[in-house]
Amino acid sequence: MIYLDNAATTKPFDSVLQRMQVFAEESYFNPSALYAPAFAVAKELEQARQALLSALGGQGNLYFTSCATESNAWVFGSGIKNKKGNIVVSMGEHASVYENVQACIGKGLDVRFVRLQSDGRIDTEDFLQKIDAATTLVSIIHCSNETGAINNLKLLTYHARSIAKNVLIHSDGVQAFGKIPTNCTDLGVDLYSISAHKIGGPKGVGALWVRDKLHLAPLLRGGGQEGGTRSGTENTVGIIGFAQAAQCFSEIDRSRIAQLREALKEALCRQKGISCNEAEIQSPFVLSLSIEGIKAEILQRKLSECGILVGLGSACAARLKTNRVLNAMGRSAKQIEGSIRLSFGPHNANDDFTVICNALTDCIRQLRGF
Repeated sequence: MIYLDNAATTKPFDSVLQRMQVFAEESYFNPSALYAPAFAVAKELEQARQALLSALGGQGNLYFTSCATESNAWVFGSGIKNKKGNIVVSMGEHASVYENVQACIGKGLDVRFVRLQSDGRIDTEDFLQKIDAATTLVSIIHCSNETGAINNLKLLTYHARSIAKNVLIHSDGVQAFGKIPTNCTDLGVDLYSISAHKIGGPKGVGALWVRDKLHLAPLLRGGGQEGGTRSGTENTVGIIGFAQAAQCFSEIDRSRIAQLREALKEALCRQKGISCNEAEIQSPFVLSLSIEGIKAEILQRKLSECGILVGLGSACAARLKTNRVLNAMGRSAKQIEGSIRLSFGPHNANDDFTVICNALTDCIRQLRGF
């Protein structure tokens, strides 16, 4: 099997599973308990927090959640104080941001959507027009889960603060963390969401980075864990796995993954009716293709029969009949209908190149009736 849907989830590293097993079978103690083995677990948990903080630039605070969807929901639950201000978000957001925004609209809040350029990045001119002095929250995805387009967060946050001095700026960093530079302080954000299972870690654990001296309303009240911001016994096994995965992912050969992506893009886009949905500033981990004359879900099924697993875009929106982000980029209905997403990870080998190209070419020819 060749797995090319790493933007949906990744295979855990062996060392991640081994490390997690220790805390599932041996060091299983509640880190809040008042005896020596529990103190040792609490210390390991804090070391994991510091390791992830270091990977995000070394400053600020990090609070663990059950997933990035929870982290994003926390932002929208805490970042909106009243109906006097407005919220600015991009049309390229993940469903976990977009649906929270729809809920805000339902409550009567002023939400302003920023257009995308044809390459999937934020339209900066439209961004500047949508922000004003009353803007209270901005949410801009760092790296698109659909196409891998990378937004220039540092520039966007600079512009936002020059207009709205007290604005809170959040970014969904799920597809960026571990894959492109993510120094949150340098990027100028206040809040940044990350997830473990996108970088070879376990499902069921995420985190929210919060800048120094910024206090969010508690997400869950109870025993006072996570500095009183998110009560509930910590998912120690998952947190330990998260930190181990970040360490492993920092050591992978990104140049090899970039070379595989570029080789596939060049070979496939030479064929008639295949175009690439990519940006000038682009993640090497994602290749989005629009293939004319086919239906992507049928191609996905045929490729699966060949032992190749690809995505159709965000797994969280897989049941939808269209692709909201590609539509915002100006792609036609036919282009969207034939769009697939190849997303790469450390387990993809350069030897996969020929197999993938041949399988895709053969399946496309069959579906086109040749």
